[in-house]
Amino acid sequence: MPYTNVLELLEADQWFIDSPDLHEFVAIAKEIISSTTHNHTETLNTLEPHFAALLKKQNWLPEHFAQANLDSGLGGGIGQWLLYRSQDRSLTIFSLVIPPHSITPVHDHLSWGLVGLYKGKQEETVYRRVDSGELEGQAQLEIVGIYQVKSGDIYRLLPPEGDIHSVRASTVFTPSISIHVMGNDTGSIWRNQYNPEQGTVQLFRSGYANAPVSKQK
Repeated sequence: MPYTNVLELLEADQWFIDSPDLHEFVAIAKEIISSTTHNHTETLNTLEPHFAALLKKQNWLPEHFAQANLDSGLGGGIGQWLLYRSQDRSLTIFSLVIPPHSITPVHDHLSWGLVGLYKGKQEETVYRRVDSGELEGQAQLEIVGIYQVKSGDIYRLLPPEGDIHSVRASTVFTPSISIHVMGNDTGSIWRNQYNPEQGTVQLFRSGYANAPVSKQK
């Protein structure tokens, strides 16, 4: 399947919620990213305390962006809501809402990122790819670890380590809500979705519940 991850530039930064807390965080994040361009580990190290402070504030995310989405590109009613996207798409922030009993497909992100749990509980299963990647449509994965994630916890994405995972809500009656801070336009690009049991991989785009899939060159 032919595809490209070269996206058209936006006319300006896009804000989908009006939150002083988020505006402040984005300003800090942009400054950190510009000064750590060639060292993503440093980006994560420097940005994480500011992200932790944002997660502790429980009144900045509107209820609309904490809802399920029946038309989800991730399936299972999982809502992926875009909160902010920079003009050059080098920074996106979105909420991921996983209803009770739902689980994401096994997927990657193809970018550095910070994921913090805003509300609820999750179980994250992290995988590592162990094949050579030479056979199209086939991929062999092994489980690196299974982690219990509670409100306020943060985990890192830094390809190739820790970039492949699946996540399920581990609460019975309430969804889990996580905030993603990503170094790409995660919902618009083509990524990989894996089936570990069958040893297969296919391309997919998760999209956003509140924004159309972006045009690609």
